[in-house]
Amino acid sequence: MKISDFNNISMNGRMAYAILCVEKYLKEKYPDDNWDDLSKLMWTVTSIYWDEWDNKFIEIIPEYLFEFNSYAESDFEEISEDEYNSFAALLRDKPDTINQLLMKLHKIQEVYSYSSIPDNGKEASQLVLDICHILEQSDIALPDLDIVSFSNFSERDGWGNKFDGTKLSLILNK
Repeated sequence: MKISDFNNISMNGRMAYAILCVEKYLKEKYPDDNWDDLSKLMWTVTSIYWDEWDNKFIEIIPEYLFEFNSYAESDFEEISEDEYNSFAALLRDKPDTINQLLMKLHKIQEVYSYSSIPDNGKEASQLVLDICHILEQSDIALPDLDIVSFSNFSERDGWGNKFDGTKLSLILNK
């Protein structure tokens, strides 16, 4: 896969593909864990403004989630104590690879935050490719890119139209 493969796919479509990759990694490496809540949270991004999504999403990325010893010590504003406990139990003792994958989703959101998309979104495409490389290094086949090809870069100045990403989910549609 190469950056130009994403040229006609919107930012929303690229994010959806990145989430598909993360889901595939989680399903293959940790098939006995229940990833439904994380999957629902990830897929919210395709139907709302990305910065709104990231306000909550960033709080469950392990690097930030485990910055504190307890919910009471934290200054989380978006996740509840129950969500904190649930995500902490799910993500505790998992390798840093999961943190890296979730952090890449955050960075895809961040790269063009509050701006236009220069150079056909090449920087975001590189972040998606970084996720792809993690899967390839783990001998996990990549999802079919055609799954997100409906979300075209010509829509909404490159952002693509909003859609219900849960319909594409590999976790929620078992």
